[in-house]
Amino acid sequence: MSSGMKSDGGKQVREEKENLEPNDVDEDMRIERFGEDLNPLKEDLAEWLSRVLEVEVQADNFMDYLDNGVLLCKLAQLIQKAATEWIKIDKAMSVTLPSLGSRFHQNAKSGTFFARDNAAYFLKWCKGVGIQDSVMFESDGLVLQKQPREVLLCLLDVARFAANFGIDPPNLVKLEKEIDEEIEQEVKPPKKEKKPAKPLAVDDEVFRLAKKYSVKIERIKEGRYIVENKINIFVRIVRNHVMVRVGGGWDTLEHFISRHDPKKLGKILTSTPAPCPNHHHGDIQCKGHCVAST
Repeated sequence: MSSGMKSDGGKQVREEKENLEPNDVDEDMRIERFGEDLNPLKEDLAEWLSRVLEVEVQADNFMDYLDNGVLLCKLAQLIQKAATEWIKIDKAMSVTLPSLGSRFHQNAKSGTFFARDNAAYFLKWCKGVGIQDSVMFESDGLVLQKQPREVLLCLLDVARFAANFGIDPPNLVKLEKEIDEEIEQEVKPPKKEKKPAKPLAVDDEVFRLAKKYSVKIERIKEGRYIVENKINIFVRIVRNHVMVRVGGGWDTLEHFISRHDPKKLGKILTSTPAPCPNHHHGDIQCKGHCVAST
């Protein structure tokens, strides 16, 4: 293509953008921002899947690696095998695993019936091991890439389940366990107060965003804050993203603050089910399928 044609194309794009209605522009920005807010989850889960399945999965086109269902079926089989072997060793562990057929469509192409069949295979296994309905996706949500957020949240819960059987979890799940242990320590007698440590980078980022969006945030300690005098939040930095633990799992702090006015923040964080003490997710209520930690 000649440089002149590129110039004409660029002019056409600019003219189209100028002719967009304000609502259309807002919607485009919302969709673009929504994709950006999923990037921390994609990066963490891409690294985890690459490590666990010994394949290359990149965050940039994360759903392209998964939409034929092949890697998800392999993941289910790997966790099923690890769980079966773990239960044989640890007789005290009480968990019932679903029957899992060994056959799925390993050569399925994206967008085909076979890809949908693979998605159904994985979802049936998820339901059998107790993955919550609130984070499940539809087969077409995977195959047609309509539900990227649900796919990510489902994989996070699968990773939490897998961690019970010696499979090293993603960083976000490790941070959840760290937060749960921090909360558990608070019920024990307090130790002698130490001299306050110098604020770390996470503090700088939290207060920068608080100022940007005019939200009152007070520091309890590094990584833990109180918003608008109402609710405690736990904040961590993962791969240069400032993440806050919320009802759906994790969100970027900036996205969380920017889409809610201060009066609604407390309601959003307190309207979620009570945390499960064993599953180490603290945001999704278990229904008896969770495995107690040992």
